[in-house]
Amino acid sequence: MGWALLGLKLVPMIIQAVTSTEEKSVKKGQDKQDEALQLLRQLLVISQGTTASTRDSDVIAGADVETRHLIDALVRFQNATTVSAAETPPPQT
Repeated sequence: MGWALLGLKLVPMIIQAVTSTEEKSVKKGQDKQDEALQLLRQLLVISQGTTASTRDSDVIAGADVETRHLIDALVRFQNATTVSAAETPPPQT
């Protein structure tokens, strides 16, 4: 059950890191993903404060490939929903 609680904590941070990077970065591809991953690590440090363990950061470091896949999936989801919303005609009244 610990993984579920960790996921509930990390997913919003990943979304925040991806969204912020998408809005502010001029980089593309792997460089942009690296920037989002670095921002995620910074958000974890901020959220942990001085008394928390480094377990969350260790999980991110140990699951770098999986975190990158999750970032890719979130970006694809954002792109798909943005395109879908843009293509959807307004409701008729």
